[in-house]
Amino acid sequence: MLKIYDDIMGKTNSSFAYKILKENILRLDLKPGEELREIDLFHSLNMSRTPIREALILLKHDGLIETLPQSGTFVTKIDKEKFEDGRMLRICVEEKMIQLACDNFSEEYLKKLEDNLAKQKFILDTTRDYVEFHKLDVEFHQMIFEGVGYKDLFKVTTENFFDYQRVRVLNSSNKIKDNFIQESHLRILDTIKNKKKDKVHELLNEHFSRLPAKLEYFIEEYPFYFK
Repeated sequence: MLKIYDDIMGKTNSSFAYKILKENILRLDLKPGEELREIDLFHSLNMSRTPIREALILLKHDGLIETLPQSGTFVTKIDKEKFEDGRMLRICVEEKMIQLACDNFSEEYLKKLEDNLAKQKFILDTTRDYVEFHKLDVEFHQMIFEGVGYKDLFKVTTENFFDYQRVRVLNSSNKIKDNFIQESHLRILDTIKNKKKDKVHELLNEHFSRLPAKLEYFIEEYPFYFK
């Protein structure tokens, strides 16, 4: 079901429609394989035909939707190979970012990471709200990129690999079933604080090790989500 997020803004109706639809796809509110009917979008977004169609053109360019002849327009299904491309890029780039952080990382950003981890622990100890925990997980890694001066590079490793993002969202509820992610984040912080550059490669491979195994489970559990 299409959701209207309060934090999404657009300078024009078409840019707003594009951002809303894209966010719904990436958050899995619009499911892989789900049909998008223009008339439903007109009513849901309270817009005319033109901005909706302009938004759909942009989403097709992103590879997030596709039009099948004599069938309709659908959210694209998740491609396993594209997921793996995104995961590999993320590991390789983040390894370099953490190595840079070991060389030079300000007290300001160390404090931000510590505050983030305290919030993660609070959620695990209380609400176990997996949506909020997932946001904190993303924020933790983003702050490492920002702390070494590569804020925009984080966007490259996430925004351009949509199938990797969607599998991560699919996995978000699993993150709060134990303390593996939060404890792994603690080890990353310790590695940065104590400049353990030789430990970064092994640490990140362990941190990202669970998702490929979970992928096979997701394919079995949600076969209609995948190509």
